[in-house]
Amino acid sequence: MRRVISTLLLGTCVLFGQTAPTPPSLPHWLVPYPGASAATSASSTLVENSYTAEAKPEEVSQHYTKLFATNGLTFVSNFDGFGTSIRASAPECDLLIKIRESSSGTVVKESCASKEVAAQPQAESGSAVVVTNGSGIHGAYGAGSRGAASGYHLKSAEEIKQYNEERMREIKAKREAFEREANASMQRYDTPVYPQSQTPQAPPVANLTAPAAHYHDDAPPLVWPSWLVAVNGEHLSESTRSSRGPESSLSRKYQTTVPMTELQQFYKQRLTQSGFTVRKSFMAAGSTSSGVKQNASGEVEGDRPEGSGMNPPTTTVKISFSRNYLNEPITVWIAVSVRGSFGR
Repeated sequence: MRRVISTLLLGTCVLFGQTAPTPPSLPHWLVPYPGASAATSASSTLVENSYTAEAKPEEVSQHYTKLFATNGLTFVSNFDGFGTSIRASAPECDLLIKIRESSSGTVVKESCASKEVAAQPQAESGSAVVVTNGSGIHGAYGAGSRGAASGYHLKSAEEIKQYNEERMREIKAKREAFEREANASMQRYDTPVYPQSQTPQAPPVANLTAPAAHYHDDAPPLVWPSWLVAVNGEHLSESTRSSRGPESSLSRKYQTTVPMTELQQFYKQRLTQSGFTVRKSFMAAGSTSSGVKQNASGEVEGDRPEGSGMNPPTTTVKISFSRNYLNEPITVWIAVSVRGSFGR
């Protein structure tokens, strides 16, 4: 009975012109990049080698370029959006080699497909470059192309431009992400923490008076800028005038419940928009006796030259903010000072 079934199957294959596919085998000369060890998997129609090389993708591509050139095989190399793909037809099988960059080096996958299996589609993205064994070079860049001679896909001016733009976007995104993370690390201390007992209020700060301002030399007029306001429309105290050496200043204060991270960003933007250069900007967290952390103090300071030269008259704005107890309102001090150029 078995003999009858085998005969029928054989007859069916002969009738339709089908034969069992011959298992492929990798060419003996197709060796991994020096120092790498490949893992092999095989089926009746496909043999695959996979390994990771401690080298750059272009070095691995050059390794295969030399192997194909030494054995007189024509191959096609192109960039497929993820890395380099190399195709060639060897006597043993049809070859496809994929080279991808990874954090640990370069990942390589060699595929050897039986020639009796239907050819896989060649729709790889990128412009193909066909390379022969020194007899001629054809493809997107024409005969004698410097990039094509080594089996690499030379990038066009538009591709290079797109690559540079993508890199700039990546760098900008990383910088913005870093700033967001730094800001977020301080915002966690803005969250109110309610202890079991009632938190005492901070003692009022005395409103110190000072003698009338003294203008030194060509110091700019000491006036309060109209754009220098409270962060959320809170009421500012009456200005206090003082003089210290060659500088004169006006100061005001108010209290707010706006998080310190928002205070810092608000005044940095105000200074920058008004032509000031921000020289100082920081925040610091404090801890209670029970170990609870919360933003406790911060400062933003900037100045603006009011003339030219090595030591021009200058206007300086300094914003300080702090609190003494957990969850209490934040006290904000704002000082505007002017300085002359010391008798020039």
